[in-house]
Amino acid sequence: MYYVNPNIKNLYRTSYNESRKDYIRLDMNENPEGLPVQFFEQVMGSITPEYVAMYPEMTSLVEQLAGYLDCEPSSICLTNGSDDAIRLLFEVFGESGKKVVSVSPSFEMYSVYMKMYGMIHAPVIFNDDFEVSLDSVLDSIDSDTGIVVLLNPNSPIGSPWQEHEVREIIKKAHENCALVVIDEAYHYFSPKTFIHCTNEYDNVLIFRTFSKMLSIAGCRIGYIISNEELVSEIKKACSTYPVNCFAIKFAEKILGNPQIIDALTEIERQGREYLLDKLKKHGYEYHFNSGNYVLIKSKKDPKQIFSLLKEKNILIKTYNQPVLTDWIRVTTGSIDVMRIFWEQFESVENG
Repeated sequence: MYYVNPNIKNLYRTSYNESRKDYIRLDMNENPEGLPVQFFEQVMGSITPEYVAMYPEMTSLVEQLAGYLDCEPSSICLTNGSDDAIRLLFEVFGESGKKVVSVSPSFEMYSVYMKMYGMIHAPVIFNDDFEVSLDSVLDSIDSDTGIVVLLNPNSPIGSPWQEHEVREIIKKAHENCALVVIDEAYHYFSPKTFIHCTNEYDNVLIFRTFSKMLSIAGCRIGYIISNEELVSEIKKACSTYPVNCFAIKFAEKILGNPQIIDALTEIERQGREYLLDKLKKHGYEYHFNSGNYVLIKSKKDPKQIFSLLKEKNILIKTYNQPVLTDWIRVTTGSIDVMRIFWEQFESVENG
């Protein structure tokens, strides 16, 4: 048998292998409908054979992002989606045997990559009220800690982090020579940002993505924002062309047309409010923490709800963690999409 890295060999991975293209996709927090059709066609119309034949050029997008975020281009590193940013984090800064402190449950890929790079997860577990205390997080950070991960907001549960909480965590991590990642994948839904902390502390990295509100998950593009020293180390581990030309073109056009972002924001807001209003009127227990998703405590078993909705061409998310076994997670979208979901959900709950 050929050599296989034991961290990889012993890693358990799951994936959803069935096609999702013919479903209303409310399971992975994508935009269920995507970009406005007219805008999409305009962008596609600007893509030429010569443009596709070239290796991607990222400089103009980095400079555009720097102006948009009011930071230096040297503070930005483009990545092949958030997954690539997480991989780079652990590849560059993941010290084998060190701890990674994060809340749990959370985005699964952090756990996957920390195991790949031989780090030890030190999770701070949410209680049945979907709460964790700041003291519990601070107590978990010590001299054995290498990385602290904060998702703001955290999917699927928890409250958005407050300014004083984040600053205390950053300071405690700094005292123990640990980095702090603040994952802002759900920015725009929850506009509070901690980018300013990258100017005040030398141990902070911010992750952003174009996959959620900006609706181009299939293009695979995200970015890291930090101080020039940390970003320069990350760039050493990047592939030569981490972002493809289609992703670059769409990202440039989206940033150059802020009315598109405003429209996407308003469409999601209206649909979410429609769904929350229905849940309130029908007495459902639910949890919303400023992302594009809502947790709903269903009357029937969530796995049964999943199967019944799938038969109606709707995909949702269920969980195996004890704190979430009675809940389903539903991605929010336009009023039209939320109306379809609600009608079918009500049908399978009461049928």
